Amino acid sequence: MIKNSNTFSFKFKTDTTGSRITNIPYNDYILPCDAAEDALVPDISPEYTAEKNSEAINGAIAAACDCGGKTVTIPAGDYKITEIRLKSNVTLFVSSGASLTAQTFEEKEKSGKIRYFDEPKAAFAPSEDHIGSGVIYAENAENIRITGSGVICGSGVSYTEPPKDETPLYPLEKFNTYERVTEARKRIRFGKKGIRRQYLVYFKNCENVEVNSIILRESAFWSLVADGCENVCIRNAVIDNHMHVANTDGIDVLFSRNVEIEHCFIATADDGICLKPVDGEIENVRVFDCVVSSFANCFKIGTESAYDAKHITVKNCKFFIPRGMTYGYSGIAVESADGSNISDVEIDGIEMFGVSSPVLIWLGKRLRYGKREIGGIKDIIIKNVFAVDTELPSAITGCRDGGRIYRPENIVFENVRVSYRDTKEKLNIPAEAPEWSAADYPDIVRVSHIYKGSHEQSDYFDLPCYGLFIRYAKNVKYSGYLCKPRECSELPLVFLKN
Repeated sequence: MIKNSNTFSFKFKTDTTGSRITNIPYNDYILPCDAAEDALVPDISPEYTAEKNSEAINGAIAAACDCGGKTVTIPAGDYKITEIRLKSNVTLFVSSGASLTAQTFEEKEKSGKIRYFDEPKAAFAPSEDHIGSGVIYAENAENIRITGSGVICGSGVSYTEPPKDETPLYPLEKFNTYERVTEARKRIRFGKKGIRRQYLVYFKNCENVEVNSIILRESAFWSLVADGCENVCIRNAVIDNHMHVANTDGIDVLFSRNVEIEHCFIATADDGICLKPVDGEIENVRVFDCVVSSFANCFKIGTESAYDAKHITVKNCKFFIPRGMTYGYSGIAVESADGSNISDVEIDGIEMFGVSSPVLIWLGKRLRYGKREIGGIKDIIIKNVFAVDTELPSAITGCRDGGRIYRPENIVFENVRVSYRDTKEKLNIPAEAPEWSAADYPDIVRVSHIYKGSHEQSDYFDLPCYGLFIRYAKNVKYSGYLCKPRECSELPLVFLKN
């Protein structure tokens, strides 16, 4: 097992609420950058209104595009903005010491520019109703770049309600899944009812996109999105979010191909790096040398999953929960819930610290987005994974529908070593984990779950093993999966149901 297991997660300090990491190593990720000598500098000022600054920046971007492509430089200073629209062949250079800061909720409300959903629930189903805009937004553009080592800030906390409890959630004295779920939800800052929260940076139908040496801070919603894009490189970026603001994914990839995410630090409340094949296939995604702290899933394929995803590689990454706290779901989650076929995924060289469950592989039957056929998951290799201070087993689960069983297949664990945080436990293990949970929203705590109108009223059962819960799967090779349980555990390593 790993020596000095807590040294990595304990080196990151948080504020008193456990909501922000206060010592992110920016200098390890944000490299010095020089702007082009012939760059355009818009007439902006910290004293100007957000509308005036945005008009000047968008005018400079249009001029840079019209002359065949140039750099637009944001000099040092904190500038309020509304929306910035990037165009083809333009580099947005946010200089060191510069910050482009979105209006707060109160500022937008005062100007009459808050946008609302017709139905409040749409705010929690973003893939069904894309906002189509971001604080920084580009559509149908090519050869675009954001760099400079400065900051883009979403003022995200102002768009949320206070949580029920603002104290950090430390490990339970006696672990129980239901208590862990309900206590964690008390800390979430949900969005103000019915309002549209903006993405921070959104690329729609773009080609040849680069994000390099930039800080994205306090997003109100998904932080950095590539949707319908080709040839995307995200490198040396830091995403520094409030870690209790709901729906603040770090990097999201939708309907795109040839995407590289390399050497990034991501701290966020929702999924750290997430592939969502909602509107089309995702192909050829490479994630390398990233550090992710997520209070949801660190790396995830799904849950939104109407189209196929294939040729995915994740290597040499660290996933963690800071300061020995207890939050989140899985380090690695591969989920086909809406008809997607997910295949050819290799995950290699992952260290996890304090992450609740190392792996979730879920083939379910939710079938949103008009899909009628359950998809598939196959050819998944997970190797050289070392996880310490876990609290839940890993799980591989298929589903039964109409008398037929749908199974993930060809799943390989090779050299996976796991050890639990050694607490006491008061487990509630059912005689049979409810299979219809496969029609629900997948995450590790819902493998054994019955929803009853609210999470507080629902049943969350514990699983009947400490290592691997395997239900309805084909050709799973797990001899390379070793796990050290809690000292008090009397459960078996593996639960297997064919």
